[in-house]
Amino acid sequence: MASPPDIQSRSREGLSAYFAHFGEVECLHLQSGIYRELCRVVCSETDLLDMAAETPPNQPPPNLLFAAVHRLLLGGEAHPLRQWYPELAQGEANPLASIGPAFTDFCRQHRPRIEQLIRTRMTQTNVIQRCSGLLPGFGRVFEAGGKRLLWLIEIGCSAGLNLLWDRFFYVYSDAHSDAQGEGPRWGDASSRVVVECEVRGDLDVPALPGEIPVAGRRGIDLHPIDLGDPEEELWLRALVWPDHSGRQERLTEAMGVARESPPSIERGDASVNLPRLLAEAPADTTLCVYGSHTLYQFPRESVIATFKAMQAASRQREIHFLSIEAYSPPLAELRWTHYSGGEREVHVLARCSPHGRWLEWIDSAV
Repeated sequence: MASPPDIQSRSREGLSAYFAHFGEVECLHLQSGIYRELCRVVCSETDLLDMAAETPPNQPPPNLLFAAVHRLLLGGEAHPLRQWYPELAQGEANPLASIGPAFTDFCRQHRPRIEQLIRTRMTQTNVIQRCSGLLPGFGRVFEAGGKRLLWLIEIGCSAGLNLLWDRFFYVYSDAHSDAQGEGPRWGDASSRVVVECEVRGDLDVPALPGEIPVAGRRGIDLHPIDLGDPEEELWLRALVWPDHSGRQERLTEAMGVARESPPSIERGDASVNLPRLLAEAPADTTLCVYGSHTLYQFPRESVIATFKAMQAASRQREIHFLSIEAYSPPLAELRWTHYSGGEREVHVLARCSPHGRWLEWIDSAV
């Protein structure tokens, strides 16, 4: 498969190539017909490409352009474009093949506001279903750490919803499910947040401990989402792809859990502040740093600084790093890096959907 275009290119040619790739690879893989069609529209419209060029470095232009439009529609902007969005349409949504003129007209009418959102916002999606991959990773770390309480640090945590992963209920389904179609389950069955995941491949998800206790959880983000601010919440909702059924409802329930038990989140640069956060973890806990689809937004020097911080700190104590990233796009991988004595060992635990819909357990060293 050809390498994806340069995320940092802001030329019309570079952006057109990026939107084409996003539509025909990522949107196809993630089953978003509306964004796939919109990518085709943007590719051939110079003024839309110019609007997308306002995207900051290291941010994906399609995500920000489409989220900015979605934000205005969710905020109540009256326009025929609403009729193509399943969650906003009155009755059945219009056929996607005809969305182009309405989308282009909406963008031209609201260009200043859209460009302002693109310039000032970030892709900070809290995809709750990604916890379906993180959970078996936490189980592995818990076992490797001698079943001591976990001390968690999430980098790029957005609103911190995935810091509360142990308060959700998980349902895995696969070819080995029982006669009622029920596979492995974990968590509190009374939880309002239900995370479903299809298990693929030849290996089962490893048996999970009945409980994975957490002693403390910290999050860090350059611009944390404040759920007490209606505008911030609206942006978080706008980042959800509009034709992905169930994600808005799951997000609503997870936000409710976060409001009842707010996670500890600080504003800052993980590559700078991580050494301090690592040092604050109690010595009698298993220290686990994690993130999901955040490293791709880091400048290269920040990624290196983050890794070096964990490697250096491992001379005093073991550190575990769980990451879900598109190491082999368009698929994602769950990786567990074990730092100890200044050395590291990397295991690819699973391949997975970038949005957590399915998981294929592998568990191999790299």
